[in-house]
Order: sequence, then structure tokens, then C-alpha cells
Amino acid sequence: MKVHITADIEGVAVICHDEQGDQKGWDYDRMRRIMTGEVEAAILGAKDGGADEILVCDAHDTGRNLLIEELPEDVEVIEGSAYDMGMMSGISDDFDASFQVGYHSMRHTHAGVLGHTYTYSIAELRMNGITLGEGGLSAAIAGHYGVPVTMVSGDSRAIAQVRQLVKGFVEVPTKQGVGLYGVRTLTPKKACQIIREGAKEAVQLAGKIKPFVLRKPIQMQVEFERPLMAEYAAQIPTVKRKDIKTVTCKSKDVIEAFKVFETMNRVASYAKSEGPL
Repeated sequence: MKVHITADIEGVAVICHDEQGDQKGWDYDRMRRIMTGEVEAAILGAKDGGADEILVCDAHDTGRNLLIEELPEDVEVIEGSAYDMGMMSGISDDFDASFQVGYHSMRHTHAGVLGHTYTYSIAELRMNGITLGEGGLSAAIAGHYGVPVTMVSGDSRAIAQVRQLVKGFVEVPTKQGVGLYGVRTLTPKKACQIIREGAKEAVQLAGKIKPFVLRKPIQMQVEFERPLMAEYAAQIPTVKRKDIKTVTCKSKDVIEAFKVFETMNRVASYAKSEGPL
């Protein structure tokens, strides 16, 4: 039984401000320790359930967050950037299940904490008319390889957004939003306890949950926060300008679409440095 774990930081218990997930933040070291604890709990729970091979993708920012020395010695971890498949680096059709740990809601989510989709430059991502946050996009990439999402832990709104796409996975909410920079959260110890319990159950559901598969080809639409971002992104071959802040692109499958999307994010980052428009 092989399990792929993708781990972000904004959705872990306690975190309520983006500075806490920034390596320059004064309490970042504390938050990465909490993140590591939740990932360890997911690993131990997966083993409790019968998993014998586990790959973890450190999926936040530069991918240098987890304290790997504190994880079980028989797991493997993907660290650093750039990833082949972004937050789903390492995924393949060899895996039986995919876990999302520490996931957050998409941009502009009411009562969602630190909501964004890969970067704060993206206002909305749609594939085949379906609005996707990071949880949905990760599920779609896993689904391309026939791998089901069987557990999601993190912000309760993030879990609800994945629930619209995948049915029957184990839900492990560790906090809920009470403001854009406010949460009602479990303690890290409690969060780790229920993540471990959920992970054990999630392994046993691997053959019962259908992967989230997007029909090919993929019609992608990306709305940016700023017009200049769309203007620059439209210079990418196959990408077309739809309106002042929106572009579209047709791709053969979700993997190709993701590669274009990731390039758009890099272009948007450059546009952001050009000015406020």
C-alpha cells in the first residue's frame, strides 16, 4: 500500500497569518514544527492502517519547511523547488491513496483563512468550468494518475471545497476561520491525534473512493488580481486574453494545463513587480 502525502502550512492548526508561513516571520520556526507534527501524525496513521511505502511532498512555498530529521526513518520526502508537479510532486499511478495535510481554502472564500490558489495573484482558477483551489487542483492531478484523495486535513472551508469534488474521503478539520486573519483552532496535540486516527481510516478507504478525474481536453480559465498579470500571461503561447483580468487556455490534459498555470504564476510574479496595475 503506497500513500502520497502533500503537505502545506497555512491549513495546519494555530496558523492565522501569512507571516507565520514566511521563513522571515518571527514565529515561522514554531509553525514549521507544528506542520512537521501533523505530517508525522499522518505518516503514523497511514502505517497504522497498513501503508508500507509513504512519500511526502513538502508543498509550501520553497519546499524547505519540514524538519525531516523528526520524521520516521522509512519514509521519503521531496524537498525544495521547482517541483515537477508542484504540490503533487512525486505522484504517479503507483500510489493507492493521496492525503492532503494542512490545506487551506481558495482565494476569496468567506470564513476561509489565508485563502489563495498557489499565489495571491490568482483570483480564480477554473478547469472545465469547475472552480478549483489547491485542494481541487491537487485532487485533479492525483486523479489523472487514477489515485483517489482519501484524507484532507486543515481549514474546514478547504475541506468543504474538496468535498464538492470528491465524495467519501476522511475529513479532519483542525481549525475554522473567524476572520481573514483569525481562527478557532484545535491545539497541535489534539490536531495530531485526530489526523493520525483519520489517516488510519483513510488508508482502508483507498479502494472505495473514486479519483477526481477531469475530462480531456482541459479548458482552463484564470482570473488574476491585476490586469497587467493577464496582459503578460496572454503572451504565453496557447493562452488567450478573455477580458481585462482573465485569460483562457486549452490543454490536452490536466498535467499540461498545470504546467501552463504554473508558468502563469511566474509571469504574474514578474508583473506584480512592475507596478500596481
